[in-house]
Amino acid sequence: MKSVIIGSIAAIFIAVAAGAVLNSINPSAGQAFSTDSVRLN
Repeated sequence: MKSVIIGSIAAIFIAVAAGAVLNSINPSAGQAFSTDSVRLN
């Protein structure tokens, strides 16, 4: 039972860390689709 709890805590920690990294790398949907980021050639 103790290993299940430790595994769950580790999985939650990894998920939070991965979410933070992805949010810092990728722009939000509002930034990605804003008119400021549109390139017209």
